Amino acid sequence: MSGRVLVAGAINTDLVATVHRAPEAGETITGRSFAIHSGGKGANQAVAVARSRASAVMLGGVGRDDFGSARKADLAADQIDTSWIATIDYASSGVALITVESSGENRIAYIPGATAKVSPDHCADTLNAIEPSLILSTNELSPECHRVLFTWARGRDVRVIFNAAPYSDDVVELLPLIDVLIVNEGEASALQGGAPDGMSPQELAAGLRSIGATDVVITLGAGGSFAVSDDEPLTVPGYRVDVVDTTGAGDTFCGALASRMLEGATLPEAVRYANAAGALATTRSGAQPSIPGREEIEKLMEQGKKLPWGSPQGGHGLRRKGRDSNPREV
Repeated sequence: MSGRVLVAGAINTDLVATVHRAPEAGETITGRSFAIHSGGKGANQAVAVARSRASAVMLGGVGRDDFGSARKADLAADQIDTSWIATIDYASSGVALITVESSGENRIAYIPGATAKVSPDHCADTLNAIEPSLILSTNELSPECHRVLFTWARGRDVRVIFNAAPYSDDVVELLPLIDVLIVNEGEASALQGGAPDGMSPQELAAGLRSIGATDVVITLGAGGSFAVSDDEPLTVPGYRVDVVDTTGAGDTFCGALASRMLEGATLPEAVRYANAAGALATTRSGAQPSIPGREEIEKLMEQGKKLPWGSPQGGHGLRRKGRDSNPREV
């Protein structure tokens, strides 16, 4: 695999409390366990890129503190280039406070710290130094940083994959600079000013394309993903797994997808691989500890063809839209 993926986003420390259920306002719940993990959507996605055997360079920021030093060491252990992580003297490293329920659902309070202080000039210096083959970004750096990254890419025919999470209104003006937009259903609705309840993934994707998006991927949790590429709608089924913790599953999806697109895979091929990666990430606790390697992902994809317990939900393979109005299975 040639070329490098520049992954831009947050580098956090995840403080994870496991409870039977999350507390209500003013309520105290006795938890079952506590753990500290490496996290941040950007860092998670960089790890997913690296574990799928692609070369990853991390662009983000940390404070001059123990959390920042530890997170850089963790990324380096996954063979990720950390040379372009800015150390911000006057900010703390990012922290996410995560409560995980027995059902696997999670609630997250995020303090960005140094991530919000990464400068557009630092982004420009990084781009000019490493000249990436593909850019994968979360919505965690400033809009000014995103504009520098995406404008540089557009001028050099470098593809941009943008995971518009966490949601902000600034994303809309960036859509024309993005090659592949990845969102969940809630984010897809928010980008359109709050789409009506009950809209199908096809309708949500069509709305995103009408306001500037090109290729769109909408993640559907256990239901897999819906994508539109070259005007062709595609439903890519998910995989049946025993869910332990959904933290980091979406980031795993994004990083896995980027790794395959760096290899030259089509968007449907990359989404199918990413679905398997994201499913596996839900079977273990934590964000980065749960991210699978390429061998494990390919094994699940192969089992999905042969074993009933591993078969994709809704049938095998991809679904493509035919002459009828709804996607059909092929």
